[in-house]
Order: sequence, then structure tokens, then C-alpha cells
Amino acid sequence: MCMPLDDTAMICWLRRQIRVLEAWREELATRPEIDISAVTRLESHYAWLTFEVARLEDPSNRQAA
Repeated sequence: MCMPLDDTAMICWLRRQIRVLEAWREELATRPEIDISAVTRLESHYAWLTFEVARLEDPSNRQAA
């Protein structure tokens, strides 16, 4: 069963995912040994997700119905 989501709810959920990635990034930074591969993958995903959220929030990207 799928729940209907409007754009506002979806973007809110995506922003929460960004906060989770930020917390994960902080956690990785505090580890005594740094896993460069994990940090690189996380940063790549973070950059992609923040770009996509900004794109979704840009009013000029909204298409007329």
C-alpha cells in the first residue's frame, strides 16, 4: 500500500534524510580510524541529495499542470 505524498511532504522527508547523512558524516569524522572510501561515498551521496532537494525546491523548475 502506498501513501499519497505531496511535494511538501516529500521534500520534508528528503531534508530529514540530509540531516541523517550529516549526523553520519559527523560520526565518521569522530572515529579513530578514517575510512576514506566510506567518507567519499557518503559525501558523494550527500552532494547528490542536497542538489536534488535544491532542484525540487526551485520554483522555476515547477511545471504548469
